[in-house]
Amino acid sequence: MAGADLNRPTMRILHLSDALHPPVTGGTEVFIDRLLAAQVRLPQPLQPLWAAHADPGTEAVAADPGAGRLLLPPVPSADRCRRLAMEAGALPGFTALLDGFMPQVLHLHSWSERCGLSHVQAARARGIRVVMTVHAPGFTCLQGSLRFRRRQACDGRIDDRRCTDCRLVNGGVPAPLAALVALQNGWPLGPDSPGRLAHLLTARPLTAAFRRGWQRLLPEVAAFHVLARWSAEVLRRNGVPQERLHLVRSAGPAPLPPAPRSPRRTGPLRLVWWGRCAEVKGVHLLVEAIRGLPPHLPLQLDLWGPGWHSPYGRRLQRRLAGDPRVRHRGCLPPEALLPRLAGYDLGLLPSLWPETGPLTLLEAFAAGLPVAGSDLGGIAELITDHGGGVLLPPTPQAWRAFLAAIARGERPLPAPAGPLERTVDTLARELLPLYGP
Repeated sequence: MAGADLNRPTMRILHLSDALHPPVTGGTEVFIDRLLAAQVRLPQPLQPLWAAHADPGTEAVAADPGAGRLLLPPVPSADRCRRLAMEAGALPGFTALLDGFMPQVLHLHSWSERCGLSHVQAARARGIRVVMTVHAPGFTCLQGSLRFRRRQACDGRIDDRRCTDCRLVNGGVPAPLAALVALQNGWPLGPDSPGRLAHLLTARPLTAAFRRGWQRLLPEVAAFHVLARWSAEVLRRNGVPQERLHLVRSAGPAPLPPAPRSPRRTGPLRLVWWGRCAEVKGVHLLVEAIRGLPPHLPLQLDLWGPGWHSPYGRRLQRRLAGDPRVRHRGCLPPEALLPRLAGYDLGLLPSLWPETGPLTLLEAFAAGLPVAGSDLGGIAELITDHGGGVLLPPTPQAWRAFLAAIARGERPLPAPAGPLERTVDTLARELLPLYGP
């Protein structure tokens, strides 16, 4: 805290999320990790602490206050309606933390029973200001991706009938049946009635519980921090007043030293995707696009990141078997990522949901890597505003045609953009007004 104003009282900020970094290394966790490091460097004296509840079944509780991290005991589950309203069965360790640490601000980074309405109510009962950063579409979307029936972009407005229909289709219920079930409330059955049929027929009351939980949250949050314009629009549609919405863009890693990019060699087009292997990231879209190309086209796609042992990841690996053009390369340590990215011709970001950052695009900017990305959400906003890439519809056909044209030399590679003139220290300074006077 070099240069801190020692005459000002220290502001204590409690960050709460679903998981800590490490061991979890997703975009939300990396964001909080870097933000905490920047907050202790600010001239204003801040004392941040990051807490999360352990996974269910975890016995050991690890605490490292010196590193600013605390793992709390697991949260016991409540009944189905309370879980969907993001209420916990109890808050083991959390209320004691509030009373011992005595934060002026509770900063939420997730929306779940492990980081949700019960935690907010406990903080507000003690007069603690609450700030929420919206990191992903799932804050207002029960099935998590803002893709209606997993096929088209959704406006994000919570609606009992429509959201129930979508959630059931996402769970494998045929669309005509889902539409009928979404019209009724399951009477005389209740949400906790046993059996699969009861769970199906009471899907709408659970959606209503999710909506009510969100509505109960709204008056308790002093400031909503959004990372993209589309996210602010979704929150407005769900009742958040404009004066409590604050767009503060994320910040990427420190850029590599400027270096001229070598022109594409005569070998294959070097393509790269990196991140978490999940359906919403659109990896299968790239696989289908490349498998539909003639085998003689000179290209090579490398895939980096975790998540390949999930059912989705295993299906992709089976699909990739025997095709040497697409390789899963494992995971990279953070310090090796940017130098590795800089060695490729083009980064591919085919997300199917509206990203808020995303961190991957900020990493591409920092590495001087041009990108092709889906024309959705934060990817579209950043490339439109900053350059450095081309936007494509999130369909295999569009990506197949684009990659074929690049590989044949019929279309030039997009020019890279420079890194964003934005650091995590800037981000930390811009968030200070949200914490109050």
